[in-house]
Amino acid sequence: MKADRILGAGFVLLGFAMIWLMYRLTAPSLGQGDPGPAVLPAALGILFVLLGSVLAIRRVAPPPPAVEAGVGENADTATMIPAEPALFSIIHLVNLCAYVALFEKAGFSLSTFVFLSIAIFLFGPRTVRSAIVAILAAAVVTFVVGTGLRVLVGVPLPGVFLG
Repeated sequence: MKADRILGAGFVLLGFAMIWLMYRLTAPSLGQGDPGPAVLPAALGILFVLLGSVLAIRRVAPPPPAVEAGVGENADTATMIPAEPALFSIIHLVNLCAYVALFEKAGFSLSTFVFLSIAIFLFGPRTVRSAIVAILAAAVVTFVVGTGLRVLVGVPLPGVFLG
C-alpha cells in the first residue's frame, strides 16, 4: 500500500534524525564504561531505520479472494465480538493519569501494582477469577520489574518494596 511506504519512509527519516541528534548530544558521563544517555536514542533510531525500511520496501501480497457466506471450513463457527463501550477507554485514561500523578507520592510498587491490577482486570473477562488473576499477575510483574530495575540496573526508584 502507498500509505505503508509513506509511513515507512517517515520512520526511516525519524530514525536518521534521532541518530544524527544523538551525536550532537553532550552530557556528562558517570565514568569509564558508562554508555551515557545517548544509548537509548541511538538504539531507537537504528530500530526505526530498520523497521521503517522493511515497511517501506516490503511487497504486499494481493488480498485473498472473497469467500461466500457458508463456504469454507470455519464459516459456521465465526464469533462476533462486540466493541468495548467508550466508558472503558475513559477508565483506562483515568487509570493511566492516576498512575503518573501518584508515582512519586505512592512510590513505584504501590502505584504500579494498582495500575496493572485495574488495567489487566479491565482487559479480561471481568469475573472474580479474572480479578484474582489480575492481582496476582500485577504483583508478580511489579516485583520482578521493580527488583530488576533497582537491584540489577541500579535505578533509584522511589518506593520499591522488597528490592
